[in-house]
Amino acid sequence: MDALALVPAAVGIALSPLPAASVVFLLGHRRGPGSAVGLAAGWTATIAVGLAVAVLLGERLPPETSGGTTVEAVIALCAAVLLFALAVWQWVRRRLPDGSPASSRWADRVDAIGSAHAVGLGALLTVNPKVVVLVLSAGLVFGEADPAAGWTVLAGVCFVLVAALPTVLPIGIAVALGRRAQPVLDTLREWIARWGSLSLVVVLVVLGAVQLVTGLAGLR
Repeated sequence: MDALALVPAAVGIALSPLPAASVVFLLGHRRGPGSAVGLAAGWTATIAVGLAVAVLLGERLPPETSGGTTVEAVIALCAAVLLFALAVWQWVRRRLPDGSPASSRWADRVDAIGSAHAVGLGALLTVNPKVVVLVLSAGLVFGEADPAAGWTVLAGVCFVLVAALPTVLPIGIAVALGRRAQPVLDTLREWIARWGSLSLVVVLVVLGAVQLVTGLAGLR
């Protein structure tokens, strides 16, 4: 298994702005820390389960189609098309009708979420086309390796940790700095509200290009 092939998918999931933004917003909420931890736990656990399912699926896919084209290449090309389409859609809806960033509406909704729903929200945030495509592409890479190998399991753990890092890092900052963390979290909150949607467009375009190159290379 080429561990470097897992990096784009893990980083792409990690750069999803909504989970990180939600954790930051919840840390500033009156019921904050518990809800933030619950959301991060729901996000992390669902990614881990999704990766396991994708690995099982990848192990059962045939290596080639009848025409000699690898299944992985076809999936990568389909993923590229989907990611580019998502980038266009995100660009179109990045602002509300009043001109304010679309992220601001999400922030208002997250502020109203209690701790009882935070875990479910973290799991729900993984159910979007970008995360599904990237987890599937990672699962195909794992599916080509021996799933019983210790280093393969370690690679899977590292993949999940990287993907979950942006939701865990703000919690770590809050715990380490205590009250002094508030200015840092406020800065993060303002940046995500202003630039979160635009950064997602950039991430989707880059990941689409990676999948396109991977798919075209697999067709040769």
